[in-house]
Amino acid sequence: MTVRYFDSSAVVSGVLEEKDHPAVGELWNSTDERLSSSLLRIECIIAIRRAAIQRGIAADDTWVRKRLDVMAQFLDRMNFKAIDGSIEEVIKLTPALADCRTLDAIHIATALHVRTFIDGPFEIVTLDKRMKQLAKKVGFQVQPSE
Repeated sequence: MTVRYFDSSAVVSGVLEEKDHPAVGELWNSTDERLSSSLLRIECIIAIRRAAIQRGIAADDTWVRKRLDVMAQFLDRMNFKAIDGSIEEVIKLTPALADCRTLDAIHIATALHVRTFIDGPFEIVTLDKRMKQLAKKVGFQVQPSE
């Protein structure tokens, strides 16, 4: 069984069909279980609206609403871990998480917490270079491979 933790860079790539989305799509489709932090939902909404603004499209345009609908379909196929005291505890116990952005630390802490309940392969799927570095630093396999 293949279990993968997806961050927002990977999900948004698929929703927006960016250049890296075929590799992420293959990982998505070959995964038995998809996991993430509840933080992912909020990050994806913001990222889609920001992408619209960068394209000169209003944040409430039909283009945005369609992509938010696609995002909802992706997220319906995932399991989420709430940010709670267990995640805060992992952050307290993992000094390496101080060497990154807060949202990345929450994602990695969530993956560290969830990994304790997973038997077998567990990978993090991200397109973010800093997230990849941190994930590798704390012992995760990271996809897509470079």
